[in-house]
Amino acid sequence: MKSYQVGRYVGRLSACVKKSIFTIAAMLLTSLTFSVMAQEVTVSGTVKGADGSGLPGVTVQSKGTTKGTQTGLDGTYKLAGVPKSGVLVFSFVGMETKEVAIGNKTVVDVTLVDDTKALEEVVVVGYGTQKRKEISGTVTSLGSRDFNAGIVTNPLAAAQGKVAGLVITQSSGDPNATPTVRLRGTGSLSAGSEPLYVIDGVIGAPIQNIAPEDIQTMDVLRDASSAAIYGSRGANGVILITTKRGKSGAPSVDFNAYYGTETISQKPDLMNGAQFREAAKKYNQTFTDNGANTDWLDVITRTAHTQNYNVGVSGGSENTSYRASVGYLDQVGTLIGSGKNRLNARLNLDSKALNGKLNMKFNVSASQSNGDIAQNIALGLAQNMRPTDPIYNADGSYYQIPGTFANYNPLAIVENRTQQEKLSDLLANVQAGYTIAEGLVFNVSGTLRTQANNISAFQNSFANVPTRGFGGNSAMRQLNAVTDKQLETTLSYSKALSANSNLNLLGGYTYQDVISDGFGVVNNNFLTDIFEANNIGSGLGIRTNPGFIGSYKNEYKLVSFLGRAQYSLANKYFATVNVRRDGSTKFGDNNKWGFFPSVSVGWAISEEAFLKGSSIVDNMKLRVSWGRTGNSEGIRPLLSKSFYGPSGSYYDGNTGSFLPAYAIQSNANPNLKWEVNENYGAGLDYSLLKGKISGSIDWYTRQTKDLLYTVNAPQEKGYVYPTILANIGSMQNRGVEISMSYQWIDTKDFSFSSTFAGSFNKNKIISLKNNEFAAPDQVFLSTSLGNFIRGTSAVNFSVLQAGQPVGVFYGAKVASISDKGTYVFKDLDGNGKIEPSAGDRDYIGNPNPFFVGGLSNNIKYKNIDFQFQFTSNLGAKIMNTNALLLGRQDGRIAESNALVGALTSKINDTQTIPMDYYVESGNYLRLNNASLGYTIPVGKGIVKRARVYVAGNNLLLFTKYSGVDPEVSQALSIGSQAPGIDVRETYYKTRGITAGVNVSF
Repeated sequence: MKSYQVGRYVGRLSACVKKSIFTIAAMLLTSLTFSVMAQEVTVSGTVKGADGSGLPGVTVQSKGTTKGTQTGLDGTYKLAGVPKSGVLVFSFVGMETKEVAIGNKTVVDVTLVDDTKALEEVVVVGYGTQKRKEISGTVTSLGSRDFNAGIVTNPLAAAQGKVAGLVITQSSGDPNATPTVRLRGTGSLSAGSEPLYVIDGVIGAPIQNIAPEDIQTMDVLRDASSAAIYGSRGANGVILITTKRGKSGAPSVDFNAYYGTETISQKPDLMNGAQFREAAKKYNQTFTDNGANTDWLDVITRTAHTQNYNVGVSGGSENTSYRASVGYLDQVGTLIGSGKNRLNARLNLDSKALNGKLNMKFNVSASQSNGDIAQNIALGLAQNMRPTDPIYNADGSYYQIPGTFANYNPLAIVENRTQQEKLSDLLANVQAGYTIAEGLVFNVSGTLRTQANNISAFQNSFANVPTRGFGGNSAMRQLNAVTDKQLETTLSYSKALSANSNLNLLGGYTYQDVISDGFGVVNNNFLTDIFEANNIGSGLGIRTNPGFIGSYKNEYKLVSFLGRAQYSLANKYFATVNVRRDGSTKFGDNNKWGFFPSVSVGWAISEEAFLKGSSIVDNMKLRVSWGRTGNSEGIRPLLSKSFYGPSGSYYDGNTGSFLPAYAIQSNANPNLKWEVNENYGAGLDYSLLKGKISGSIDWYTRQTKDLLYTVNAPQEKGYVYPTILANIGSMQNRGVEISMSYQWIDTKDFSFSSTFAGSFNKNKIISLKNNEFAAPDQVFLSTSLGNFIRGTSAVNFSVLQAGQPVGVFYGAKVASISDKGTYVFKDLDGNGKIEPSAGDRDYIGNPNPFFVGGLSNNIKYKNIDFQFQFTSNLGAKIMNTNALLLGRQDGRIAESNALVGALTSKINDTQTIPMDYYVESGNYLRLNNASLGYTIPVGKGIVKRARVYVAGNNLLLFTKYSGVDPEVSQALSIGSQAPGIDVRETYYKTRGITAGVNVSF
C-alpha cells in the first residue's frame, strides 16, 4: 500500500470514530432530556389592542423564568420551550398586564386594554410625581386625547375650556398672536399674570414653540399649595407639560397631518357704496363721488390656508428608549401679508445603567418660527376709507385721497409694509437619577437654552403712510437674544414607615442665570427701495438722528433652596408641606431673599367605615390648603438700582456740535421685593355610581400683597427721578371652581360622555399704597383706539381704584339723547353743572367675566367618533368703541365710512369720552370646536392604526353683543391697553374647517 493510500485510510478511520462518538453523545443527551422536552411546547399568537389592531413591542414572558420575547410589528409572537404547566404574562406600558395559563394550547391570542386606573393615579407635580389619591393640593391633568380639535397650533388653545379656573382668551385670529392666560383671575398690575410653564422639568421653556402632537400630558397646578415648590415664580399657577417618550419594543411611527381653511367669522357691518351715498344725502354732507362700490375690508383680507405635518418615531430596548419627532406648520393669515411657518424637532432619550440604579434622560428640542407680522393699522384704515372710492387710479397706482388725515389706502399698506420675525429656539437638557439605596435617589438636571429673535421691517415708498414719526420709506432691524442656564439638584427619600403609612421627602438646590442682550436700529430716507432693510446703513436719516440706534444687555440670577414632605396614613389621611427660599438679583439689597411655604391636607372620606363599600360613593376626598408664592417674572433687572441713560443732547463748544447727554433714569429702591400671592381654599373630589359621575368642587381666596407698581417719587424725600418702582397695596380674587364628568352611555358599541369645567371669580383691588409710597386714588388706564382717526390716540376708559375690580370702566352716564342728537349726561355729583369729563363720572362696567366655562362632549359608535365643545363667558362688560366712533351721524361721513347703523342713528355728537351708552354685555355661548372621525379597520400589514377626520373651530356664536366678537382682549398693559375694550385695529377671529389623518405604523 502506497504511503498516500495509508494516509487516506487513516483519515477516514479518524473521521468515522469522531462521528460515532458525536452520535453516541447526542443519543445520550437526548435520552437524558427527553422527559423534560416532552413537557415543553412552542406557543404563538397575536396581541391586539382594544381597537382590534395588533400591538407591537408587547413583552411576552414565561412567568417565573427568563424566557420571553416581544411582539412584532403586526402584534404576533412565537415563544419556544415553555412548559405546558406554565403561565404567559403579557405586559405593555400604559395597559393592564394579562396572564394566561398555557395548558394544552399552542396558540394564545390576547387583547390588552388601557390601564386607565394607572393613568389616573399618577400625576406629575413639581419635581416628581404623586399618586392622584394622595394629592392634597388642587391639580388638574389633561392627556393628549383631551385636547381641542381643529386648527390648533398652540398648546394653550388646545386646553381652552378644559380646566376649571384656567381662562384662555383668544381675541385675535392672528397666526402670530398668543392667547391671554389667567389662572384664578388677574393677580398683578406690573409683574405679569401668566402662569409659569415647565416642560419636561425645564422651567420657563417656551410653550408656543411646542407642537401639540408632541405633548403626552398637561398638569395644571391651580393653587399655591401645589405651586409653592416653584417659589417666586409660581404666583400665577404652574402648567407642567410632559412630552411623549419612547417605550421598549420594536420601532413605531406616528404620522399626523391636517389641511384647513380659515375665513373671517364676523366683520363690522360697514356701509357699502349705495348706503354711504344715502347717508351723505340724508345728513347733508358733500363729497367727491368716484362711483365705486369698494368693500375695503374684503380688499385686504382673504381665505387663509393652514397645513400641519408631524411625524414621530419611537422604540427601544430593555434599557434604552427613544422618541424623535419633526413637525412643520404653515399658517397663512386672513389679513394679506400675515402668516407664520414653524419647523420644530425634538429628541427624547431614556437610558438605564448600573443594574438599573442610574436613570438618564436626554431632551433636545429645536424650533424656528418665521412670522409675517400683521399690519393691523390697515384694518382701521379700511374702516376709514369711503366705499365710493376705487382701489387704484387709472394709471394703476394706489388711489389716495389728497390732503386727508385718516384715509390712506389700506391695500398699499399690506402690500408695501412688511415685518418679519425669525424666532430660533434651542434647548438641551440632561437629567440623571441615581438610586443610592432603597428609596433614596439623587437627581441632577442641567439645561442650556438659547433664543434669538431677528426682526426686520420695511416700508417702501409706495405705502404712503407716515410711520415712526416720518413719511416715505423706512426700515428697522432688531435682534434680541436670551441665554438661559439652569442647574437643579434634588435628593428624594421614600419610606414605608409601617404597613399603612408612607413618608416621602425631597430636598433640593437650584440655580438659574439668564442673560438678555440685543440691539436695534431705525433708518429712513433711502435713495432706493431695492435693499429693503438689508442695507439699513444706506438711509440718510440716521446721520442727523443718533437716537435711531441702540443696544442693551442685562442679566439676573436666581438661587433657590427647596424642600417637601409628603405623608400618607391608612390610605385615607394625606398631608404635604412645601418650603422654598429664593434669592434674586432683581430685587433690593434689603430684600434679596424670599420665603415661600405651603401646607395641604387631604381626607379620603370614602375610606372611612361609614362610606366604605357604598354602592353610591366610589371615592370622596376632602382637601384643605394654604400657601404663599412669589412673582417677579415681569420685572426687568436693575430696577432696584439707580442708573444713567440717554437724555437728549447738549451743545459742546469745543467741537461745535451737539452730543448725547446722560441723566439718571431711575431711583434706587433697596426695599424692592417680590409680590407675594397668598392662597387658601378647600376642595372636594368625588366619584359616584362606579365612575358614572366624577369631578371636583373648589373654593379659594387668592390675595396678592406687595403689588409691584411704578408710582410718583416724592422729591422732598431726596428722590431725583420723578417715578420709582415700589411694592404698594394688594389685590384679591375669590371664587369657586366646578368640574364634573358624566358617562351617559357606555356599551360595547356606543358611548357618550360629557365633561363640564367652569369657574366663578370675583376680582377686587384692596389697596394701592403703603407707608412710604402711594398711587393716586384713581389710576387712569389709557387705551389707543387706533391710528389716524381724530380724538382716539389715548382715551381713559378704565381705572385702577381700591374697592373696584381691575380695569373697571369709568365715565359719564347718559340720561337721554337730545332732539339735536347730542348726549344729555347725568349730573352725578349734584352740583348743578354737567361735567362728563370731571365730577359727573361713575363706574359703568366691569370688564372681568364672573363665569367662564366649557362643556366638552364625546360620542363614539363603533369606529366613528364625534366630539364637540361649547365655551361661555358671563358677566363681563365690553366698551364698544367701534359703535362710539363709527355708529353715529356726524361730519365724518363726508370723509370716512361708518357702520350701517349710522343710517338710522339719532346721535349727532362728536364726543369720544367714556360713557355708559356704549357699554354692552359680553355674555356669549360659542360652539368652540367639533370633530367627526372614523378609525379605518386595518389588517396585519404595516399600518397599525388609521383615522381620518374633519373638524371645525368657532362654528357658532350666540350673543347679544352688537360688535364684532364678544371675546375681546383681557390683557392689561399699563399705559397702552386695558381689558374689555373692543378696538378697531383688532385682527378678526376666524372660522376654520380642517381635514386630517392620524396613522400609526
